[in-house]
Amino acid sequence: MNYGNQSGGYGPPSGGYGSSGGYGPADGYGGGGGYGSGNGYGAPGGYGPSGGYDPYGYGPPPPRGNNGMAIAALILGISGLFLCGTTSIVGVVLGHVSLSQIKRSGEEGRGMAIAGLVLSYFGIASWVVLLLMWFAAFGLFAGAVYTGL
Repeated sequence: MNYGNQSGGYGPPSGGYGSSGGYGPADGYGGGGGYGSGNGYGAPGGYGPSGGYDPYGYGPPPPRGNNGMAIAALILGISGLFLCGTTSIVGVVLGHVSLSQIKRSGEEGRGMAIAGLVLSYFGIASWVVLLLMWFAAFGLFAGAVYTGL
């Protein structure tokens, strides 16, 4: 086999029987399996490993999973908006615990933990404001009835 070198070896191209300048047959002379033919083996150009192939056998690192407490904090933060903020208190605790676990272990889910914290704090604050408004309205109503208005 001659891959573009007149001497018959695998050395640098010497012009060969075409003007391709690379390893493999010249342009227009078949598409055979030369080094730079792009035949699906190896990276484009034939140099280095291809996308999913690791020559050392290690493979890509396994994906890091999401932190379970971050997921729970997000769910409790969302549900606290509808359940009078009762689950939001637990959502705040789980959100802070999950952030410390994520910092220590390097797991994924930091965004979910922060979103759970924001929703939980918002749920608590909105229900406290709603209760204060309700007590104020009830107090004004009771005061109006008591004074005879």
